[in-house]
Amino acid sequence: MKPDSNFTSGKRFRWKSIVCIILFILFLPAFSSSIEDDRFSPFIEKYPNGRIDWSSGLIYGVGRGYLHLNNDSKSSAIRAAHVIAAASILKVAAGIRLDDRHTLETLGKDRVVIELKALVRYSVHKTEFIKDKKQPYYEVTLLAPLTGVEGLTSMLITRLKTVPLDWMNLPKPSGEVVTEDEEKPWLVLDARDLSKENRVKPAIFPKILSETGEIIYEPGNVDESALIQRGMARYVVSEEPKEGLVSQKNSVEQILERAGIIISTDEAVAGEPEKRAKRKNYIVKSVKHAEGLMNTTLLISAADTQDLKKEDASSSILKQCRVIVIVSSPIGGVEGSIPMFLAKIPDDIR
Repeated sequence: MKPDSNFTSGKRFRWKSIVCIILFILFLPAFSSSIEDDRFSPFIEKYPNGRIDWSSGLIYGVGRGYLHLNNDSKSSAIRAAHVIAAASILKVAAGIRLDDRHTLETLGKDRVVIELKALVRYSVHKTEFIKDKKQPYYEVTLLAPLTGVEGLTSMLITRLKTVPLDWMNLPKPSGEVVTEDEEKPWLVLDARDLSKENRVKPAIFPKILSETGEIIYEPGNVDESALIQRGMARYVVSEEPKEGLVSQKNSVEQILERAGIIISTDEAVAGEPEKRAKRKNYIVKSVKHAEGLMNTTLLISAADTQDLKKEDASSSILKQCRVIVIVSSPIGGVEGSIPMFLAKIPDDIR
């Protein structure tokens, strides 16, 4: 008995349709993901054997322990990698810009004595075995937070309170509870329309300056709890046009969600189907210039200054450190490798 031709052609059509649907499902997410990754990404400064993620507020230090330099002992190689990673994270931290003039390293050479080891609280991020054909090794990555109670910012403020300062006004405790109120706005400073020479650089204590010379944002006029929890500014990368940031607030929402700065709408209402999360309000302003010896001070127009002062009076947008700086691409730092002689555990700590 011959098969019915209509049945056979219909079967082929269904199979072709199924294959097309499967291919569509498989390739669409990857395509969409690649677009999203290109538009929104963390702001990362790279250094030899370490990096700073200025969007998440984390410092990373990397160390390698080679087996052939540690008697082919796994435990010794891991310990060596850990020691080197700890040294790397301290070296990266030493170069962090505090403001437009100081780094932790240069501050230590002044009247202020900084014991960096006492300020940095790090933990193990990951340990990997790299099966290199010639010289296999263990790689340990440590991370230290910039924000939070155990973060470098909190430790640094505590330390600076005990020494005389003539270059910085420290934040004062207000007793206010820092909350992520959905109705409170965030300031988004667009610093992408600047020349390469004038590119904004991140700092722990940046300032916002009016073109008239008035300082409207500095450590002395923010809440200490907010500064410790959020940091004075988070830096993120985006290629989203400014028009999109202003007209489509969900674009800003996506940037901040990817940077881990805010909780996504889905997460905010998880387990509470009867409630609908309100979309946050964002105030987008342009940075006209980067000021200071290290380009960390953000200069804005006089008109924008007046707008922000009024907003701060009503919502404490500046006092509560709800500030995001968007740049076009990461700056500074060069990928580096770990010198071979450093990848061996010192004899005195075996």
